[in-house]
Amino acid sequence: THFALADRNYGSVRVAYHAARQLNPQANLWFRELPHVALTPDEQAWRVRAALRAGAWHDVKAAIEALPAADQQEPVWRYWRARALAMQNGADEASAIYASLAGSASYYGLLAAEALGRPATLSVVASNPLANDDAALAAFGKRADVTRAVKLAQLDARLESIREWNQAVRGMNDDALLLAAEYARRAGLYDRAIYTAERTAARHDYSLRYLTPFRAEFGNAAREQGVDEELLYGIARQESRFAADIVSSAGAVGLMQLMPGTARWVAKQLTVADYSPSRIANVDLNTKFGAFYFKYWQDRLGQLPALAAAAYNAGPSRAQSWRPATGSLEGAIWVETIPFNETRDYVKRVLANTMVYAHALDRPYVGLTKRLGTVTPRDAAVATAGAP
Repeated sequence: THFALADRNYGSVRVAYHAARQLNPQANLWFRELPHVALTPDEQAWRVRAALRAGAWHDVKAAIEALPAADQQEPVWRYWRARALAMQNGADEASAIYASLAGSASYYGLLAAEALGRPATLSVVASNPLANDDAALAAFGKRADVTRAVKLAQLDARLESIREWNQAVRGMNDDALLLAAEYARRAGLYDRAIYTAERTAARHDYSLRYLTPFRAEFGNAAREQGVDEELLYGIARQESRFAADIVSSAGAVGLMQLMPGTARWVAKQLTVADYSPSRIANVDLNTKFGAFYFKYWQDRLGQLPALAAAAYNAGPSRAQSWRPATGSLEGAIWVETIPFNETRDYVKRVLANTMVYAHALDRPYVGLTKRLGTVTPRDAAVATAGAP
């Protein structure tokens, strides 16, 4: 049977696309055979990722430049275009792109700062906190909508509280948002404090965007389990925004969002004799169990926090299967080619959070590029290590 050219091209594109998503080393070659075939946005993105995975920088640049103009301006593709330029004698243009990204505490802003030889810490970002005004905070707290939001939170009506709070801060200017965020922090509504502080347009307070509640519990968990404290904060900020009693739709509980089965397994490893499911949300236990579980997989996945974060989010067998079959892979490329959109975004956010928290906690400086490291080939024994 003979197929029309359009049908053959469609089939070839879908083969290349699915091969790229399955991290097949041949995917970039198959995309290269289809230079003039129209691709969907998702196919275009995976064309770039296939080229990254293959280390084909000329193809990376060509694939990014084939994206729609608006997509090319996204930080992800600006950063990788700069990397491709730097690998092809385009150092000056690459530096200009890095400089345009480096003023941000985002994942790509931090990577760009390091590419320019700058320490990738919060010090590169302007933080301009609002002076405390107790009278203004008290007046804000007396508003009926704010009072309702706080009371609903106290009654465990979380969704209703969030709706009330979001409506209360809608349309506020930066100063009003920072005042509201500080009020939420003092009221223990840490997730609302972060959400509100992140809404500012020009005036930012990174101490509110990156809160550090429960210092004793996080510090103890980090020391006892041998995990960087900034990593635990980075995970908890992404998992729960420090809402200690939160339960996800899947049943994950607490600051570190532990599934009941995982918590039960960790309790056995740590021989916690008095453990019961009703204690999962306890801050001291939750941080300790989360730290143990993260460290367990970090130890088994090449001591790389990016792989451990992926395991924490998507499961260790998936994180293991995404490692290269042969050869080694730059950590940033490994992260960029994680097949699950949610997990890819999660790992980037956790690592960016970690860098900011390292600065906030005055921890020893470890660059993001170093934290990403080099991902070595998969080890079949790891996938059967027995932990959930």
